[in-house]
Amino acid sequence: MGKIVLEPVRLEALLDKMAGVTAMVVGDVCLDAYWMADMRLSSLSRETPHHNMPVVEERYALGGAGNVMANMGKLGAKVLPVTVLGRDWRGGLTRHLMAEQGFEGPGLLDSGQRVTPTYVKPYRMGYGGARSEDPRLDFENRRALDPQLEAQVIQAIEGAAQAQVIAVSDQMDQGVVTPAVRQALIRQARSGRKVVVDSRARIGDFSSCIVKPNELESARAAGLSPEQVTAEDYAPVARKLSQITGGPVIITLGGAGALCLDGQALDWAPAVPVPPPIDIVGAGDSFLSACALALGAGASLAEAIALANLASAVTIQKIGQTGTASAQEIKEQYARARKTKEKE
Repeated sequence: MGKIVLEPVRLEALLDKMAGVTAMVVGDVCLDAYWMADMRLSSLSRETPHHNMPVVEERYALGGAGNVMANMGKLGAKVLPVTVLGRDWRGGLTRHLMAEQGFEGPGLLDSGQRVTPTYVKPYRMGYGGARSEDPRLDFENRRALDPQLEAQVIQAIEGAAQAQVIAVSDQMDQGVVTPAVRQALIRQARSGRKVVVDSRARIGDFSSCIVKPNELESARAAGLSPEQVTAEDYAPVARKLSQITGGPVIITLGGAGALCLDGQALDWAPAVPVPPPIDIVGAGDSFLSACALALGAGASLAEAIALANLASAVTIQKIGQTGTASAQEIKEQYARARKTKEKE
């Protein structure tokens, strides 16, 4: 297994080219909501034996496929969204956040039959800076995508020939990426387009695509229990998954880095060490975004995962948010990692 070393000149060149890439992102754009309640202002209700939660601050950010787009936009790429929002207040807010970042186009659809996926995270704040998180409030679709909307999604995928790469965020049970949409993406991959897929439960179904599962998802797709697989076992897992899909495989391994299998070439990129505290929320989206853009800019699969590790290292240091990584932040992270290595 080859260990990947990304030289500074190559990193600079790739980041420059990534800013000129046009990328299509297919998947469910979610709204991440943070509601901060100051319990010092709470009072007992006259109607019920409960104290209210006085919300004093609310923050909203793009999640799911929207976070993939946000990461790509931060790196300067042009993003073509393919998604379906609901005609609810959450959909209106999500569309506004997307418009602010320039994520518009014919693939941005909406429907009164759909719910805009939203994850509300209520926090209680108290004396002395105390803070705790309540159970999350989830809004998700419980019915399959309407066939007419499905046809529009497929039309958008097939109509954007200017995209150098397609990134797929398949995270919902009843989401935008239906079996028919998946077949449309497979057709694009077989036609020679770069299609990079992150799928929570169906990664083995994306034949001919570049699949990017984490260690748990890859083990399950290969028919193994994650508890049976050690770090040393992921090379054969990658080979087995590649046999299933017939395409290249990337497996992210958390603190152990990432490996990729492209044909017979197996390469490993070590994780970029960062000091605690860390927050891994959104790290997979940052990896997918940077990896896909690097491939769209002409990087090899090995170079793409090394660069994507740097992007993830930036975002996990952004506590309490689904962070993004800019080109400048990636360069600074690379310089810190090299300096740390030279001291060892």
